[in-house]
Amino acid sequence: MHTQIDNIFTKGLLMNWREIYQDKLCSPKDAAMQITSGDVIATGMVNSVPYAVLDCLFDEIDRLHDVRIDMGFCSQAMRLHLPAARGKVNIRSLFLGPIERAFLKRDANIEIQLLHLSATTADRAQVHPANIAMMAGTPPNAEGQISFGLCPLDSRIIAQAEKVIIQVNENMPFVYGEDVVLHMDQVTHLVDLTAPLYSPPAFVADEIDHQIAAYIAEQIPNGACIQLGIGGLATAVGHLLRDKKDLGIHTEMFVEPMVDLMECGAVNNSRKQLLAGLSVFGFALGSERMYDFLNENSRVLSRSFAWVNDPFVIGQNDHVVSVNGALAIDLTGQVCAESIGSRQYSGTGGQLDFVRGANRSNGGKSFIAMPSARADKEGNLVSKISLSLPLGSAVTTPRADIDYIVTEYGIARLKNETIESRAKSLISLSHPAFRDELTFDAKKAGFFL
Repeated sequence: MHTQIDNIFTKGLLMNWREIYQDKLCSPKDAAMQITSGDVIATGMVNSVPYAVLDCLFDEIDRLHDVRIDMGFCSQAMRLHLPAARGKVNIRSLFLGPIERAFLKRDANIEIQLLHLSATTADRAQVHPANIAMMAGTPPNAEGQISFGLCPLDSRIIAQAEKVIIQVNENMPFVYGEDVVLHMDQVTHLVDLTAPLYSPPAFVADEIDHQIAAYIAEQIPNGACIQLGIGGLATAVGHLLRDKKDLGIHTEMFVEPMVDLMECGAVNNSRKQLLAGLSVFGFALGSERMYDFLNENSRVLSRSFAWVNDPFVIGQNDHVVSVNGALAIDLTGQVCAESIGSRQYSGTGGQLDFVRGANRSNGGKSFIAMPSARADKEGNLVSKISLSLPLGSAVTTPRADIDYIVTEYGIARLKNETIESRAKSLISLSHPAFRDELTFDAKKAGFFL
């Protein structure tokens, strides 16, 4: 079957995939009607979610019960987020974005799933594995291959699925990769519906971002293999790396500054030990310019989180530099990057994966960076460095894994340091308005005399 279809595509005898797979084409409503009670649906994040199909699924909730959708970070509000869907079609999110946070304030139909991105496939495959795979993807190429474009769904999940439903979006960039493309023969239902891709607002670095970025950039050597998060800090760091040479990219998230670094020649991936010459990422989120850059770009490669975020894979490259943010840090170095007290803000994500991967890398470094303080709702200044994390805070990265901490007041390496040394270093990185109080608290706690 594969050979026959491949020949049709390759020879150009019948290039219209809609005609070839007419029997698989269906409407979003028809695709939603394929779901039955007890199904577990695996889908992606942001632009790789087939929103039209899921919207139609809400219209089917009266005939359904105990359906589960594993997903993360929606870029569109969905009726399935409403309490009316609870118990019928339940959403499990591994990473909350602004839309999920807004719904959670209103008794949303969202359960929070805690897992490291490196374990996404293994955990989901072993505990109530998905029998439905549902993604947005590209039109098939000349070989009949569909790319998931901006976000992966591991081929192992697809292989165990009874039904594979793909919404074909002609705006989706075709990104080359392993474990993240599938042949049309593997698809059971195709929804032909093009939709705009989501792009977040442009991130502008502020003065504090630039100060923190300067400390980090000094520590990044030529030939480093970088991972950056998203936001103003990543923008500032990327700008300062434009004069570096022979940088590589192995990152959970491909972000806007990486386009600039590849275009200016600072990134050429020539010194990478693993997949030299290629920028490797798990998912991408940025501007239309980025999406155009990624489309059919032979210099980039997407792979599943299970592979990209595996610390043992990350550590195979030399001089890995990981840069991530935090919401709060205690005086021993425990990092919370996912909750505000007991309220979940984002997700466990891949921070610890890359911290540990950088620790395994020859010459690797990991940086946790954040402003030293924030303003509360009343406009009062609050220290983000404290004796202990706020009650209920999640520990995203344990203190024993921490390498460098950076604020606008400096940089400190905590790896292998004592509690006394850590506390003193972190106090020096705190906002001056809180240093006396933190010193008093640290002495009272017995961290030092």
